[in-house]
Amino acid sequence: MKNNDRVSVDKLGKFDLSEESLNSFRQNQNIPIDLFNKDGQVVMPKKKNPSEEDFGKLLKFELQGLYFKLSDLKKPSSSSGRVTAEKTAVKVLNKDKTLSFAKESASLLEELKKEAFSNAQAVTIQHSVREILDDFISNPDFETGIFNILEILSGAGVPLQSELLTKRTVVAMGMKVRTKKIVNDEDNKPNKKEHLAIMMASYLSDVGYSKLEVSDNPKLSKEEYLSIQQHPIISYLMTLPAQDITPEIRTLILNHHRPFRGNGINNNYPDQRTVFTRLMAVRDKFTKDVSKSRIVADIETQLRIQESQNISTNYEEDIAILSLASEYASLTSKQPWREAYSSSMALKIILNDSFFSYSNKNIRHLLDYVGASLTNNENIINVDSLIITASIDSEKNVHFDICKVIEVERYQTRPIVQRICTIKPIFKKGIKYKIADFDAAQVRMDRRRAIIDLASQASSAQRVIYIIDPEINEPLFDAVNTLSKAS
Repeated sequence: MKNNDRVSVDKLGKFDLSEESLNSFRQNQNIPIDLFNKDGQVVMPKKKNPSEEDFGKLLKFELQGLYFKLSDLKKPSSSSGRVTAEKTAVKVLNKDKTLSFAKESASLLEELKKEAFSNAQAVTIQHSVREILDDFISNPDFETGIFNILEILSGAGVPLQSELLTKRTVVAMGMKVRTKKIVNDEDNKPNKKEHLAIMMASYLSDVGYSKLEVSDNPKLSKEEYLSIQQHPIISYLMTLPAQDITPEIRTLILNHHRPFRGNGINNNYPDQRTVFTRLMAVRDKFTKDVSKSRIVADIETQLRIQESQNISTNYEEDIAILSLASEYASLTSKQPWREAYSSSMALKIILNDSFFSYSNKNIRHLLDYVGASLTNNENIINVDSLIITASIDSEKNVHFDICKVIEVERYQTRPIVQRICTIKPIFKKGIKYKIADFDAAQVRMDRRRAIIDLASQASSAQRVIYIIDPEINEPLFDAVNTLSKAS
């Protein structure tokens, strides 16, 4: 195929350039399919004996989006973005090292109740997270193996905050490693700076709780709730004396409870104005103290970011990863007011509450890259699953469709589905906006029973936002199941 030839975008599917596919290309000395940009122009023709320059070109184009012809699915190729990946039952986390990490974290959290955070502690944490990362990527099955974090921590006997910290750090690590390849730097050493940064932020994002006195009652007082809202900024302020904690890590800590672009109905706490005001007050307090010049410089950096929202796409994704890992850790941990949810139920709850909080890409990072690994190789979206998708038309109107899954291959958020009907959601505003339910009385049947491939470029604006599960919403499940069989 010539480089100036175009392919219709409805014949293309999104290609995810994973470490697995890159290794396959290198080992076989072959790029077996043509790869295209979003406009259908070939940017990397299939090629034998590709050079390192070709691989560098692939990584460059990945940032803009790579696509492949759906017709290539019919050809035997392990590199296609829709070919089923071979999963392995190997457990990729070292039990002894993970337990040691959790217990050391518990000790640190106890120390912080009595003393200030120090640079020596920061160095110790850096060593600990690097050891966990190095051990993880040294496992040959780290791309496809099982994340046995819940199994390891089930009998660890560590306090809740240490359990949350450990889960959050490990899950964020897995998401980052599997979505952002670790490459060699100029000295041929693995460049893991971004991966270590998100792990450090995961570790430190909730240390502010060590300074809070909050009851175990799920019905918090207004004062207690406001106090909890402040814990990201308290965690940030605690890290300021430690010069080994970079401004990039502190940006993640400050924003770890909300997608960074959330200025409207998808804006989780902490409130941006509150953060900005608090940072201004601390800066003004330290401005005249020469010994605090480094701290003031960091605060001013964060103020500029908070004010202008001048942050890279990469950091936006890292903030979402950290937020998702935090939610997963919380849901799978036993709280004073409820039992822990199973891993699969936790993922369903996150997905069903994602419409106002996360982008399609954020959810894909969780479900497509580590989701099955967190649930012993079991997807939460399977053939015959009933799901709800959301899509935005050219006039910015959002449409909600009930679909039945008819085929799932490698990526569970991009199945082939059959549309049953449209439905109207019931929105509710509490602390933040959410979809409280769907109105089963307001449906419009799709008599065509259209087949939609959510992996195709033509369906790129359509995303899965809800699993209709009898354990979560039995009335809706029964109503839709009846509609599906009757139509």
